[in-house]
Amino acid sequence: MAEQSREDRIRQRAYELWEKEGKPEGADLRFWEQAMAEIDEEDQGKDMSGKRARRAGA
Repeated sequence: MAEQSREDRIRQRAYELWEKEGKPEGADLRFWEQAMAEIDEEDQGKDMSGKRARRAGA
């Protein structure tokens, strides 16, 4: 399966957050920003774990 783009991942997460909170109107920016922060945090965690694995194997 092809890896999703960052924007697609953010869009999906924002939609999930919106649904989870009952689909409120007018909160799209809040959900987008929250999703963006969560995706960035996930990606940063993946980058850090990859660096640790490379160091351990060196």
